Amino acid sequence: MILVQQGAAAKLHLDPGAADYDGLRRGADSFAADIELVTGTRPEIVTEPGQLGNTAIVIGTIGSSGLIDEWAAAGKLDVPAIQGKRECYSIQRIGHPCDGVEQALVIAGSDKRGTIYGIYAVSELMGVSPWVYFADVMPERRDLLDLPDHQLNVISKEPSVKYRGIFLNDDWPSLGSWVTGAFGDFNEAFYEKVFELILRLKGNYLWPAMWSAEFSVNGNRHPLANAELAREYGIIMGTSHHEPLFRAGSEWQKVYKDYGTSNLWDFARNREAVTAFWEDGIKRNKEYPNLITLGMRGESDSELEGSDRYNIELLKDIILTQKELLKRYGLEQAPQVLAVYKEVEKYWYGTAEAAGLKDWEVLNDVTILLSDDNFGNLRKIPSGREQQRSAGWGMYYHLDYHGGPHSYEWVNTTPLEKIWEQMSMAYDYGIRDVWIVNVGDLKPMELPISYFLDLAYDFGAWGTAAPNKTAEYTEQWVRQQFGDAADEAAVSGIAGVLAEYTRMNGRRKPEIIRPETFSPVHYNEAQQVLKQAGKLVETAGHYRSGIPEQLQDAYFQLIYYPAAASANVLQMQVYTGLSKLYAERGSVLANTYAELTAAAIERDKQLELAYNNDLSGGKWRGMMSSAHVGYVNWDAAGWSYPQAASVIPAEGPLMIVDVQGMEQGYTSGTAALPAFTNLHKENYSVTVSSGGDTGFAYEAAGSADWIRLERSGGWTDTGETITVSVDWEKVQGACSGNIVISGAGGTVTVCAEVDWSSVSELPPAAFIEAHNVVSIEAEHTLNRCAADGVEWTTISDYGRTLSSVKMYPDTVSFSEPAQAPYLEYSLLVKRDGEYSLNAYIAPTNHLSPVSGLKYAAGFDGYEPIVADALPPGYEGGNHSNEPWCRAVLNNIHVSSTSHTLTKGVHTLRFYGLDAGLVLQKLVLSAGPLPYSYLGPEESYLTSAELTEDSP
Repeated sequence: MILVQQGAAAKLHLDPGAADYDGLRRGADSFAADIELVTGTRPEIVTEPGQLGNTAIVIGTIGSSGLIDEWAAAGKLDVPAIQGKRECYSIQRIGHPCDGVEQALVIAGSDKRGTIYGIYAVSELMGVSPWVYFADVMPERRDLLDLPDHQLNVISKEPSVKYRGIFLNDDWPSLGSWVTGAFGDFNEAFYEKVFELILRLKGNYLWPAMWSAEFSVNGNRHPLANAELAREYGIIMGTSHHEPLFRAGSEWQKVYKDYGTSNLWDFARNREAVTAFWEDGIKRNKEYPNLITLGMRGESDSELEGSDRYNIELLKDIILTQKELLKRYGLEQAPQVLAVYKEVEKYWYGTAEAAGLKDWEVLNDVTILLSDDNFGNLRKIPSGREQQRSAGWGMYYHLDYHGGPHSYEWVNTTPLEKIWEQMSMAYDYGIRDVWIVNVGDLKPMELPISYFLDLAYDFGAWGTAAPNKTAEYTEQWVRQQFGDAADEAAVSGIAGVLAEYTRMNGRRKPEIIRPETFSPVHYNEAQQVLKQAGKLVETAGHYRSGIPEQLQDAYFQLIYYPAAASANVLQMQVYTGLSKLYAERGSVLANTYAELTAAAIERDKQLELAYNNDLSGGKWRGMMSSAHVGYVNWDAAGWSYPQAASVIPAEGPLMIVDVQGMEQGYTSGTAALPAFTNLHKENYSVTVSSGGDTGFAYEAAGSADWIRLERSGGWTDTGETITVSVDWEKVQGACSGNIVISGAGGTVTVCAEVDWSSVSELPPAAFIEAHNVVSIEAEHTLNRCAADGVEWTTISDYGRTLSSVKMYPDTVSFSEPAQAPYLEYSLLVKRDGEYSLNAYIAPTNHLSPVSGLKYAAGFDGYEPIVADALPPGYEGGNHSNEPWCRAVLNNIHVSSTSHTLTKGVHTLRFYGLDAGLVLQKLVLSAGPLPYSYLGPEESYLTSAELTEDSP
């Protein structure tokens, strides 16, 4: 169907008598602007049927648009599929609907939001991204706008979750700086852009910015302009978990004198004033659509004072007062929500000393909004009969957080796989009424915002029944932004950049990476993460070079900046750690890494300046202003760039400053490589340096003809990395050989050994111990055994290293290992003795007051040992609780069991007991593991086929 041709556009029709005309007019104006953006021609909006012309686009809501109702009654338009449903739309092309009209594109909604969703669905068909404004995604220009007929016959579904929205929070310095510079305040000019974005993403709910903003008094035309605009657009407004009855958190201290002399935000000690403050909020906002927040927390989102029993009774008094106020103004039937956030969770469930709120009948008509632990891990979820409560359940989730143990407010650090695993579990447990996500400054959270809202809108397409579709979703999202500007190879590559940078940030958030986070001496960890970061920057730059000019700003915002800047912060910290290591060893390599640190610091500053000043002609000035390096407190106070170490160059002995897998450097003399035992490693690196040498030379000596040598590059005076590998065709049995490295500072010899003698005796599909360790990625199972309909499923790319496995359905727990599903692995150990089995498990919390995160592990059919990944006293979300703090900062639980094993082959079984357990890695060790962040790399696995997801 041709909508624009040779500068002529089909007219848009709205019924001016429709009850929702004002909101649809805003949607139609936006739609007309989209058409103009694509074609350069802006269509006319008409209100009389006689003005339609030969081709028309008719927009309206069933029961409110006279023309749509007339055509439906005449059988020309099919509407029963959406009639009476919530937020649905129909897009239909019909021929000759009335005199003078040859064809019409009809966008009909079951209600106002459904109609607007339909409008923006057609915009997407034209190539207009939902992020057209907030990420400057410019659609491809074309003179002819011809949409295929097969795309113009759409019946949408009802959304999976009723209220789906975002929370603008932690809005200074970045969002606040940009908004006040661009709009003057958080006023209707700003919120018009936000509301349009939410509707383009098929959301319907907003918690507005609240650090220094007051939604219902910040209007530019008049104080309530923001609330009126939300009503026109059909956006349901809320206030955050600690802002009851329509009042913004920052309002109280500005107006308390209108209600009394005390500024105490304390219901017990200032009851009359606080109640009058709430009453005025109701009178002010009662005509606008809201999901009304009940309850109360302390000043500035702090805890209530008093004992648990006292606070529970106080909350009851507060809620009864609030409900009486709502009834007084006819809002007793209005939707209400109580946020069970942080310590309020304790008041909901109760304690041994005091019964909680969960069985209090006063809350039967109130949606209970549960919360994650502020780091993307659910805390408690309803089970059994709890799931059936009439007012339902909600979830408050975080992509951004300002609080302990450390804030994170910069770029996205939550991989889509984590959102999928946690929010799918929420939905499976009946949390389907409210999904609200803290998005901080909104930018640069574009991808996870899209995903979160799409998951809430169409859970059937992206939820539990569709595992491992996050990569598909990301590619689809990349196509939505870049269209034909990226071919399929580029789409896949760009999606890979998005996945890799969020995975990198997910294993440890940039704000809390330290120079010592990744070990510079164990498992080659520092060099491995540097390699990954470098490749990420290279790949992001490669695809950037292929993006056309009109999409360069969008690519920088959505892809390049978050990827390159995140990688740069990691490199900066690791370079600093290496500089300190080599300075301690007296190597001038310290100076090289100090220079790299300085360059990374400068690059961080330049990337931020480019975003804030140069991007999109300066449009986003101030948006990228959050501190994101070297946090020393829970917030950004006192942050600093890392301080690298250096040494004064001086003539000195030739030294080996680093041998992969070793813990110390060597000055002259002889160094020994860890043996190339059982193919555990096919190559090692040796880094050589001296105080002032200008070059090195090396040669193979003795029986080392099977040793291959490679240099990393030209000679330097600061260090040389040599790769040592094995030519396996020349290896017979046990061999040893030397590499002699010489320079002006002296000579050192590297001894290399290989043991091939037992390779023919290795069992099939077994992990082989080397250097006292067997390390296994969880998905590499020999067998998977289901139980009671529960099976293990791999979640690809979820976790700190490779992937994860989880039991599905994810609502079933087991009391005994004998009843539980298990994973099976084969492994070979080299000695008799005591071994520790370390299980690396995603940082899930207690899902109920009585649950843990239990599993069992055993060898060779003997009685397995039951363990709980959550230690005694663990309290998710409590930043005074050290075990929880450690788990969320490291993004892992590590739990250990002890086992006595004999030399030889063993079969390990890992049993899942508690629902929600997500296994990522298993490490069996014959002694204490040296420090590393990610743990040992996976051990050598003998050739065999491993199981996939099926048991």
